[in-house]
Amino acid sequence: MHHQSDKVVLYSQVTMYRILSPTAILGYGFPISSFEKAMELEINLIGVDAGSMDAGPYYLGSGKPYMGAGQLKRDLRVMVRGALFQQCPLIIGSAGFSGSGPPFDQVVSLVKNLLSAEAASGTTIAVIRSEIEPQQLLSVAGDLQALGHMPTLDKSAIWQSRLVGQMGIEPIVSALESGARIIICGRCYDPAIFAADPIRRGYPAGPAYHAAKILECGAIACEPGSGSDCLIAELYRDGRAIFYPTNTQRKATVQSIAAHTLYEKSRPDLFSLPGGQLSIQNTQFYQLDGRTAGFSGSEYRTMPYSLKVEGSRYLGHRVVSIVSLKSAEGLDKNIRIYGRNGVEATFAEAPVEEIGILTVVKSRKQNLVSDALSFLRSTMLHFGYEGRISTAGNLAFPLSPSDVYLPVKNGIYAGFFVAGTRDPVFQRHWEAISSGVMTALSEQHPDLSANCDIEFLLADQERPVAVLESIHENPETAQKLARQAFEKLIAHKDDQGLSFTGIALGDAYGWSVHHLIHDREWIRKLFSVEIESWQSGEWLPVARMQPQYNSGPPGQNLLPLFDEHKNDISRNSLREELPAGSVCTSPLYALAKVIRSKNAGINEITFDLIFYTDIIYKGAIRSGVFSRKNLALIFGIDPASILGSYRYDAVNAIKFTLARPFLSGSPGERDVFGAQQHTRLLYLEIPVDDLVDGDL
Repeated sequence: MHHQSDKVVLYSQVTMYRILSPTAILGYGFPISSFEKAMELEINLIGVDAGSMDAGPYYLGSGKPYMGAGQLKRDLRVMVRGALFQQCPLIIGSAGFSGSGPPFDQVVSLVKNLLSAEAASGTTIAVIRSEIEPQQLLSVAGDLQALGHMPTLDKSAIWQSRLVGQMGIEPIVSALESGARIIICGRCYDPAIFAADPIRRGYPAGPAYHAAKILECGAIACEPGSGSDCLIAELYRDGRAIFYPTNTQRKATVQSIAAHTLYEKSRPDLFSLPGGQLSIQNTQFYQLDGRTAGFSGSEYRTMPYSLKVEGSRYLGHRVVSIVSLKSAEGLDKNIRIYGRNGVEATFAEAPVEEIGILTVVKSRKQNLVSDALSFLRSTMLHFGYEGRISTAGNLAFPLSPSDVYLPVKNGIYAGFFVAGTRDPVFQRHWEAISSGVMTALSEQHPDLSANCDIEFLLADQERPVAVLESIHENPETAQKLARQAFEKLIAHKDDQGLSFTGIALGDAYGWSVHHLIHDREWIRKLFSVEIESWQSGEWLPVARMQPQYNSGPPGQNLLPLFDEHKNDISRNSLREELPAGSVCTSPLYALAKVIRSKNAGINEITFDLIFYTDIIYKGAIRSGVFSRKNLALIFGIDPASILGSYRYDAVNAIKFTLARPFLSGSPGERDVFGAQQHTRLLYLEIPVDDLVDGDL
C-alpha cells in the first residue's frame, strides 16, 4: 500500500501509472527492505539506468565494465524477480555502463541466466544495441554538430574511436509494442527508460519526461539523498506527478525533486532531448505531506529529430604513482597533491582545507577486490549525511578508470582508488560517512565485508599525497617518464607513509566525439530491436525490427516556442555590477541550503544554488554577484567561458554553467565528475544591505 493511505483513496479515482526506480546506477545496490516495500504496491514499470559518460572516456574506449559482476548480478536478481512478480516491464538503459561491448553482453547474459533459473517460460526480452561503426559515421560526418567546444573531428579520429548512439524512446516503444517484458538497451537517453511506456500509453509527454528526469538517479532525489535506494513516481493523465521513497528514513521534498530536475543540466528550465524540448518554465512544485512531493505544468514540444553520438579513442599507455610526502613545500605547482591542489588547480587556503582519501582493499580473490572497490566508490560518492550541501557528489576523482589494481603479492590481491574533497561539511562527518559506507557493504554484500580487508587513509596539508600520471604510446617510455617524475619527489617522500609507484594502469582514453546528427534516415537504421523468448529450456529468436519514428506525441508540436531568454540573469537582472559601498555581507553557505557543482556533459560544469527563502534568493540576484561578468572574476576565467547564468524562481535557485578547461577524464584531471568544484563559493560574501534582520 501507499505509505499515505488517505492519498490512496484520493488518487484511486484517477488513472495513474506507477514507476519504481530502485537505484541510481545498476550495481549501486539498494536495501532489500526498500524494494520489498515497493512490491507491496502495484508497480507498472521498473526502470534502471546502468550507465553514463560521467566517469570519463575509459569505459567506452576500453570496453571494460564500471561495476563489479557481483553487484550487477545482485541487483538484477532482485529486479528480475520483482518484474516477474508484478508482471510489469523491466527496462535497463545504457547496460554495461557505456552501453556497448563486452559489458553490455555481460548484462544480457546475466538477465538470460536469471530468467532461466527462475524457469520463466514464455518470457520475452528485447535487446537493443547502440554501437556505431566508424564507417557508418563517416558517411554523415559532414552533418555532425559539436555539442559545446570539442577538438577538431577528422576522419582519423572517427576511425580510431569506439562509438555509440544515444537512443530515445522510440526503440523502447517498439520493443514494448512487440510484447517484450524485459528490455536491455545500449546507450540510452536516461529519461527515455522511464518515459517511453507512459508516453506510449497516452500520458502527457512533458510530465512524463520531467518525472523520468527525477527518477533516473533513484533516491538521490530525496532527503537525505542516496544513489543506493528506491524512489517511486506516480503519473496522472492530468499532468501531475508525485514522488516518494519507500525507505521511511528518507523523504521527497520540493527542494529535493526540483534540485534533481536541475541536476547535470546547463540551464534550469529548458532541456533538449531526442526529438523535442522539455520546458519547466511554468512548472509548479508542491509538497503533499512530510514525505511526498510533486509537480504539475511541465510542457513538451517536438523539434527536428537529433541523435547524440559519443566516441572515445586510445591515447596511450598510462603509468600512475601515489606518493606519500613529508611536505609539499617547494614542489612544482602543477603536481596534483592532496592537501594542496588535488581537487582544484588553485591551492587550498584558509578557511578552505583539502583532504585526500585513499581507499585500499585486499583479498585472496581478485573479483572480491574489484567488487568491493566498485561498491565503496559508488556508495561513498553519493552517501547522504546530515547538513549535506553538495548533493551532486561527495568526491573528486582524478583518474578514469578510478580503480587501480596492484600486482599480486603472496597470494593477496589488492587495489585502491584515490579521491579528494574540500567540502567542510563532508570532512566534519567523515567518521559517520565511512562507518555508514561499511555498514551498507555488510548489509548488501556480506561476502565482501567478510572476505576483504578495507582501509581508509587520509591525506591533508600535514600529510600530503601526490598523484603522478604518465601517458605515452610506448609502454616503456611511459614507465621511463613515470620514473623521472617520481625521482623529482624522492627528497620529499615520506617513507613511513603508504606509496604505490610505477603502476601500469593500462591504456588511457580520451573523448573524441560528442556530437549531434540530424539525418533522420541515417538514424532510422540504428538501434535494431531483437526479440527473444525463453521456450523449452532455450532462448529462441522471435523477431528483429527497426524502431518507428513519427512526428511526436499528438498535439505537442502546436505549443509555442519556449522563451530561451526568460531566466537569463545577465539579460533580466536589476544589476550587472556589484553595489558600491556595501558594508553588510553574508557568506553564501549561510544563505543557501544547496551549493553544488556537476558535469553537464563532458565539456561543461554547472553550479546549482538553492536559497533558504524567496527574499534571500531575490536579494542574491539583485546583488550582481551572479552576473556573467562577476562570475568570470570569481573563477579567474575569460567571460566567454561563462556559458550562462540563470534564475529559477519556482525553487529559489540560481544556476550558472562554465566551459570546462579540458574534457572530463583527460590527462591531468582533478575531478572527473565535476562534483567538488563548489567550495570556492561557500565563503563568497553576498551583499545583504537591503535585507532585514529577520531574512537572515
